[in-house]
Amino acid sequence: MQGNRKWATAAVAVAVALAAAGCSQGTTGNQTNSTANQTAAKLPPEPKYSGPVVATYNGGKLTKQELDEQYNLQVVLPKQQSNESKKQFTSDYIMYYKYLYNKALQDKKAAPDASTAQQYANEAISQLYSAQGAPYKSKEAVLNAMKKLGLTKNDLILYFAKYERLQNYFQDQMSKVKPTTKQMQAYYNQHKSDYVQVTVDTILLNKLSTAQSVEKQLKAGASFKKLADKYSKDPSVKDNHGHLTNQLVSQFVAPFAKACRTLPIGQISDPVKSNYGYHILKVDKRTQLSFAKAKSTIEQQLAQQLQQQKQQQIQQDALKNSNIKILVKDKDL
Repeated sequence: MQGNRKWATAAVAVAVALAAAGCSQGTTGNQTNSTANQTAAKLPPEPKYSGPVVATYNGGKLTKQELDEQYNLQVVLPKQQSNESKKQFTSDYIMYYKYLYNKALQDKKAAPDASTAQQYANEAISQLYSAQGAPYKSKEAVLNAMKKLGLTKNDLILYFAKYERLQNYFQDQMSKVKPTTKQMQAYYNQHKSDYVQVTVDTILLNKLSTAQSVEKQLKAGASFKKLADKYSKDPSVKDNHGHLTNQLVSQFVAPFAKACRTLPIGQISDPVKSNYGYHILKVDKRTQLSFAKAKSTIEQQLAQQLQQQKQQQIQQDALKNSNIKILVKDKDL
């Protein structure tokens, strides 16, 4: 979700950390306790902001008090470097956390979990002093900084709850977008060569001279497997001995993929140069997958593309329809 350039990366890091610690939607052993904690947890009450209005939008207004609190929470406290002006922050905040958030409130599937928001807040505070390159030296330093900025832990909990609701809203909207069979067939027809499947032996080398030497040995009858084990720089060689089975050529880098599509079956290639080095390969089998066999892969690929387009469309519509008007000069934000 674009626009959340402050705590967004922290939220992802927190989610990973919680999952690693077994705090996300739990393991079987902790399921009962996790459910009980989620039931008991409640979000803090929403603050009531007052004072001068600095901006309006389609559906409401933003006060100076709320803007300062959120700017301190998302920019000043984490001490994140950004070229974004406070004016741009104001527009982003309104578009996401006011205009789109109001839409997310109407989506029952987007409701956040209070215990998750609390865990995110705890971990975010911890990362501010314990992570590598953290801006603070201790938890006490973080809490003191929050106090000086007029912030409380509840502000952080509410932020993560809103962030989660917005994420859930985007995910719910995107999940409704699915490619039709007609779209998938058209995509297959346009990208048919991507759905060629090959079984191929390959050796990756750093130097052209070494690749030419290996090529010569292979054409003289040497074992592909033995030479792959001896010379190949591909990290996977220790597991597959340079033998790749039933791989889509679209997964390979372009020069290697082209060779897989065109090299006569069973023929040792000349060195094929890519960004990784020099490849010597031999195609053992090549099959053009039918639409029926490629359909599930195409469905996943198209679904991702369509969902990204849907997300971008939601953002573009919000930018257009939110009708944000900043009422004060930049220096007064």
